[in-house]
Amino acid sequence: MIKSRMFIFAISAMALLGLFCSARSDAADELQTLQFKASSNPVVNPGKGWVVYGGSPKSHSQDALDVCSSAYTRFSWSQLEPEEGKFNWEPIDKALKEWDAVGKQFGFGVMCESFHTSSKYNTPKWVFDLGVPSIEYDGEKIKGQVALKQWDNPIFLEKLGNFLVAMGKRYDGDPRVSYIDIRSYGQWGEQHLLHLKGSEKLSPDGLKKHIQLHLDAFKKTRLLIPWGEPFYNPVYDWAIEKGVGIRRDGVLGNSNGSELIRCKGKVPSFGEWYSNYERHSRNTGQKYEWGDKLEDRVLDDTVRGAFTYQNLGQYDTKDLFVKEKRPFIDKLTNMMGYHFLLDEAVIPRHIKSGTGFEAVFKWENKGFAFIFIPCTVVAALVDKDGKVVAKCPAAGCHPEKWAPDGKQISESPTLKFSAPSGSYRLAIGLFSEPKRQDPDIRLGIEGETAGNWHILGNLNID
Repeated sequence: MIKSRMFIFAISAMALLGLFCSARSDAADELQTLQFKASSNPVVNPGKGWVVYGGSPKSHSQDALDVCSSAYTRFSWSQLEPEEGKFNWEPIDKALKEWDAVGKQFGFGVMCESFHTSSKYNTPKWVFDLGVPSIEYDGEKIKGQVALKQWDNPIFLEKLGNFLVAMGKRYDGDPRVSYIDIRSYGQWGEQHLLHLKGSEKLSPDGLKKHIQLHLDAFKKTRLLIPWGEPFYNPVYDWAIEKGVGIRRDGVLGNSNGSELIRCKGKVPSFGEWYSNYERHSRNTGQKYEWGDKLEDRVLDDTVRGAFTYQNLGQYDTKDLFVKEKRPFIDKLTNMMGYHFLLDEAVIPRHIKSGTGFEAVFKWENKGFAFIFIPCTVVAALVDKDGKVVAKCPAAGCHPEKWAPDGKQISESPTLKFSAPSGSYRLAIGLFSEPKRQDPDIRLGIEGETAGNWHILGNLNID
């Protein structure tokens, strides 16, 4: 009798276990694992990549526009504030409007001195009229060019600060601006006094004051400062801790870009080629010539510094550079800065409208740097016509933490959609600004897209 009861109990337990396993199997069948293949195509994204110099979009070839993410120009303070308190923002406004119209950001710097200018005054004349000491030197185009003698003069700093506050009120946080250079000290704003005989070198604390004036005026827009000389290395490290990126002008000429390694994992960096492509591709006497070994030199000496931005040649030879080195340019497009992939997604096949569900996303950052612009991951339901019918923030995803170390990152956000019953496709998109209608940060994966939304798989709402 006891054996009989034990047999019945065992049979019942096995039946229950079978029901449990069946339930788990059914639940597993309701999930779908979707895998994605990395694309070899170049992906142009904001907050990183190639930068074209000067002019309007009309002055650049379509090939150059296709590969760049941003444009860049330097202005003189005297150009933007010809009279105290009277500002001429038209040059910046015009550039922002034109570049935004072709889907590109625009970065700029404001110099207090430039050897190449066609103006006698880069710091406004009215500043010197207030008693700020000056020197004169012969520039490339102007004889007797007037420059500052004392870069820490209190009157100069006061007026510079007033100008920066006004500029900050107009442009700080403008999504069309990729970054703003700190160029208020030295020749071209590069923290050195080349050509400026008689001009007094700033102390490290003096350079900090210049940086702080910019930080006080720009709380949202990213600032970059050119690296000038080793004397200021402690200042550059201090600036990095404040969130200021560093740029190195002269790469492949008087630098291998290694000064920017200090930025790695902390802030964006910018590498600018020395001189122009045409001259250095034919001048093998330079220590860092462009030449036939360009790719080896750049990948070894430059990109290892984790560049976020790189200028696309120089002003007059960018189109030749793009024409002759397009495969190399495409390769670096994905290496510079961040480069995000979605390897795998696990999602249900069916959901109920208004009911939350957990998705699993496995990401990789194949670039050489973190992302340094805001980035929000959003999921969407897309109908058969490619129209987005519902959106949901993937709040459990944190692109700012996706390290450029080749390791896979698994995240499990909870998604919830309210939509009519029917068959949809789940899509994912990355936004630098949540107010945008469509995503502007693309993934480097193959597959169908709809308005920059990456289609993942089918999802039915019951």
